[in-house]
Parts: sequence; C-alpha cells; structure tokens
Amino acid sequence: MKIVYFGYDLFADCLEMLPSLGVEVMAIYSFPSDGVCDFHDRVRSFAERRGIPFTVNRVTEQALERLADEGCTLMVSAGYAYRIPMREGGLRGINLHPALLPCGRGAWPMPITILRGLTESGVTLHKLAPRFDEGDILAQERFALAPNETLITLTKKLQAAAPPLLREFFAAPEAMWRNAREQGEGEYWQQPSISDMTITPSMTLAEADRILRAFAGAECFWCDGEISPRRIRSARVMPEKPSISSAHRLRDGYLEILS
Repeated sequence: MKIVYFGYDLFADCLEMLPSLGVEVMAIYSFPSDGVCDFHDRVRSFAERRGIPFTVNRVTEQALERLADEGCTLMVSAGYAYRIPMREGGLRGINLHPALLPCGRGAWPMPITILRGLTESGVTLHKLAPRFDEGDILAQERFALAPNETLITLTKKLQAAAPPLLREFFAAPEAMWRNAREQGEGEYWQQPSISDMTITPSMTLAEADRILRAFAGAECFWCDGEISPRRIRSARVMPEKPSISSAHRLRDGYLEILS
C-alpha cells in the first residue's frame, strides 16, 4: 500500500514501523517545530534516509490529487497540526489521536488528561473526517494512569500503545474500515490556557504538583502577582521550606524552581 504521512515525532515509532508492514511512504508532511513540545527531527531523518519528500508546509488539495494520481491510496495522520483537505471521492485517511475519543478531541489533550485527574487514557485510531477528531473509530488501546502520572510518562505510554493499532489496521484494512463505529456525542478540549499552566501562591501543594506533572518536559509558569509570569522548565513542591532562599511560598508548602 502507498500512503502519505502527516505528523511529528510524537508517534515517530509508527512511521518507522510502516516499511515492515509493506507500506510505502510517498511523502511526509510535518509542521514547524517549536523546540519545546513539538519536534520533527526523527520524522525528517526518516525521510532523508529514504529519499522521501519532506515538508513543513501545509498540504494542499492539489498535492493530494497528484499523490493519488501517482498511486497513493491512503493518508495516515499522527499528530498533524494543520487541517487536511478532505473531499468527496478523494483519498481516504486514518488518524492516531492521543486520547480516548469521543472525549478529548483537540490538539493537545495530554496535559488536560492529567489536570482533570483522569485514571485512564489511551490512543484512538479513527477515520479522517472534515471536522477534527470526529471520524468513525477503527480501534482503541486503553491503559491506566498512575496517581503521579506526568506528561513525560503519559507520552511514553501513548507511544507504546500506538504502533499495535497501526499493525492491526494494516493487517486487515478493509475489514476494519467496514466495521468502524460512529463516535457519537463527544467533548472537545481546548488547548491549555496560560492560566491553566500558571502556579500561584494561593495554590495548595496538590494543585501546584498537578500543574507541574501536566507540563513536565514542556513548560509552565510561576506568578506571585508582583512580576510577570516566570517560565518553569523544572521544579518541585515540598511541605517544608528547603534550605535555599529562593523557594516560593504556597498555601501549604513551597515551590522550588530548578530551571
């Protein structure tokens, strides 16, 4: 099967697995990396090693028509930031989404999963549809979340859960396509706001810890109301004041900013 791939490094293991499934990747579309949460180094390297056209520009309907004329039969999306043009009679497509749809629609559901204190998450493989994350569900992989789950550990679980879904699909694509089920009513999660990402002195240890865990490996903020929010890449909370003088007071403990 010949496909066009859309995505970044979140599910790079899936991209690198495709040749072993007998899948030919004709082109790869990504998007500009912010160097904080989004990277496409592995995806770009995969393309370069195999001589596959790679771009961070938005895909166009004309480009998809050209790929279809050259034998492409499927679009595979795995965290693509842009809307993929869909038209009646055009290429059909599938998407890997890092949440258990129909809840958790949206571009970045992982931090929200932790901020809400959910006990379960997973990956959904679904049909691409004109509306984001609303296509019929092909398969899902569920897993439990630990009480101390972080964005880093959740991401690793998502990355482990995604490849089996693609293997299942490419083993019997037509059967899975026919047996897909409608999502029904769902819930769209907006991307976290600055407020969602900001720790303040009025917060408890538990509240501050949840924000640190939800954005571990990315960044969040500290704001005491007197200065502009300070970016945090690494920090910890503790009930007793540490020996350093730069620890910040919380309602029932302290925040130590490491970087």
